[in-house]
Amino acid sequence: MSFSSDIKKELLSYNYTGRHCLTAALAAVINISGYVGTRDSHRFIIIHNDNTELIEKTADIIYELFGRSVSIGKGNNIAIEDQSLISEILKATGVKDSADFSVASPIDFYVVSKNCCKRAYIRTAFLCCGSISDPHKHYHIEFVDNDYEHADSLKRLIANFGITMKIVERKNHFVVYCKEAELIVDLLNVMSAYRALLELENLRVVKGVRNNVNRLVNCETANLNKVISASVRQIEAIEYLARQNRLDQLPDSLKKMAEIRIMYPDASLKELGEKMTPPVGKSGVNHRLKKICEIADKLKGDNNYG
Repeated sequence: MSFSSDIKKELLSYNYTGRHCLTAALAAVINISGYVGTRDSHRFIIIHNDNTELIEKTADIIYELFGRSVSIGKGNNIAIEDQSLISEILKATGVKDSADFSVASPIDFYVVSKNCCKRAYIRTAFLCCGSISDPHKHYHIEFVDNDYEHADSLKRLIANFGITMKIVERKNHFVVYCKEAELIVDLLNVMSAYRALLELENLRVVKGVRNNVNRLVNCETANLNKVISASVRQIEAIEYLARQNRLDQLPDSLKKMAEIRIMYPDASLKELGEKMTPPVGKSGVNHRLKKICEIADKLKGDNNYG
């Protein structure tokens, strides 16, 4: 089962305690997965979604709100032709009565005036048209809407919780999406998808630790490479001076430093300094080795010139 499917299963088990939240949820279903039309001067509402559990839950909500049973037909369809029930539904949900078979309508913000109702609408919108990528691969959550006005209204509704979404058109649909992990976590919290939220947060922690370890390893590797490169250059300079019989001409402090470096090619500056008598600090060791390299470079230049 996919991460999206797990979230939807969790959201479908959510129990609403207020009629206002049930109304907001029903409004979301009709706006996204239904349409209101007129035939022979009679209105009708058709609701369809491939998610059978969502359609069943919608039928339960209608019964709980209006005390009327609606049947579920073939293909997960709910067809409502009872004129009085249609009037009650449209009045309660704020869904527009459209004679042109409009799939979606902008959200009636009176219906979602309370935060709990906003959350109910967003939760149901995800059930209707939402999906989220496997967070092991990348972070991406989206709502695929058929109507730009409704997509924009949904985007503004989500923004009430400090979550910034974007809209892009894709194959005649309007996608409200977000790719920021922190905002996706916040949105899961708004929808009350707490199990998914904890799973995503745990994964973020693991990824964060792994990234930090990789950064530290890369940093240590880079530092080690620098130390090795410096050591190789210093030893080459000392060996060149030895071949030119110039080591004995170096001042005692540089000559001793050269001997210690040759004896301990893998030692750090600190370790080299501790082996000197008396001990020398890192800056002192660095200065002496740098001076040896400069002398070797100058001698090479003079020989090449000569």
